[in-house]
Amino acid sequence: MKHLPLILAAIGLLSTATAQKKIPSSYRTCIESSDRRTEIITPQVMGYNCYKADLHVHTSYSDGCVNPSGRVIEAWYDGMDILAITDHYESHGGVKRFFKVVAPYNKNKKPTRYIAPGSSKMPENGIDPGLKVDFNAIHKEAAASNIRHNYGMLIIKGCEMARNKEKLGHYNAIFVKDLNSVYAFELKEAFKKVKEQGGLIFHNHPGDVSRYETEWHKDVHNSGLIDGVEVANGLRYYPQMVNRCVERKYFMVGNTDAHGFVAHRYTVNGCFRTHTIIFAKECTEEKVKEALLERRTIVYSGGDLIGEEEWLSEFLNASIECQLVSESSKGDNRTYTFTNMSSYPYHLRVGRTVHVLESFKTLAIPFGKDKKTGKLMKPTFCADNMWAANHTHPTIEIKIDKK
Repeated sequence: MKHLPLILAAIGLLSTATAQKKIPSSYRTCIESSDRRTEIITPQVMGYNCYKADLHVHTSYSDGCVNPSGRVIEAWYDGMDILAITDHYESHGGVKRFFKVVAPYNKNKKPTRYIAPGSSKMPENGIDPGLKVDFNAIHKEAAASNIRHNYGMLIIKGCEMARNKEKLGHYNAIFVKDLNSVYAFELKEAFKKVKEQGGLIFHNHPGDVSRYETEWHKDVHNSGLIDGVEVANGLRYYPQMVNRCVERKYFMVGNTDAHGFVAHRYTVNGCFRTHTIIFAKECTEEKVKEALLERRTIVYSGGDLIGEEEWLSEFLNASIECQLVSESSKGDNRTYTFTNMSSYPYHLRVGRTVHVLESFKTLAIPFGKDKKTGKLMKPTFCADNMWAANHTHPTIEIKIDKK
């Protein structure tokens, strides 16, 4: 026990040192990073780059809950290369909410009266209220955010036009130079103004084809005013509209139509946000517009890929590296390896067996002889998570790569 005083003294010194240690005013619990973008890896397809685009989102200036800068940030984090903010011409709930918030600052203590333009009926006074929101300013705000964050995305000018009560449908106008000047009370007249500015128009979330076969719709289509169709909106796709695009040579797009936050709808379901894969030489307005007009697109929604069979086949073949690795001694069986070099998983069916080829994984799959012909089968699959015309899965032969 003779060392007890020394031990107690040491404990006392340690306690004093601890007490004297300066406690920080703040302490970082985690190193913060702002560069964790979800990179969606795609192949080159027939010499074209694959650009991921969401061409239909809304902000708090119409009926969304995220401002333009927030939409740009979301899109970049989700792996998008192209974004079109397409606020409604006819629905500006966000502006109305703002007026309610600032109402106490009005002299009369009442909210500012706001008249939404573009209703299906002309006001009783016969005066078209026109636009009450500067749509060019919305685009400018988004473009400034893109530059400020050094994202390098392509931000496209756009808007959504509709006449709900007349059941004419909703349409997006993109590549418009002056969004404010294309407004017109009559929807067809607005379409003409879009075309005069070199813009494109596509039909949004159309659903059943029969709903859009009125004389007005036939006139608009026959006049060459429609360029494309949104064949997927969010986590829903419209098989009949794929046929319409093939028959009438419209481009296909798929978009989120985001009003609320994007992440809670897609990330929790284990998929990327709905988007359009655009095959273009460069990510510029000129080249992207050219790609749309030439119908070089595939739509992604909830893990499925939708489009014309030719482009689905080319995309799958560009994504997969196939090698012949062995052949049985009897010559009645060959085994191939299939390596998925893209971020999109593929569900490949042979007969009743479905092989899930996950991103950046390899599968070894044997192919025997065809029972009818007696010849060795080629590496051919029915792509179960791809959709072509007539709501069918395309059958695609995978090209064998030479070592």
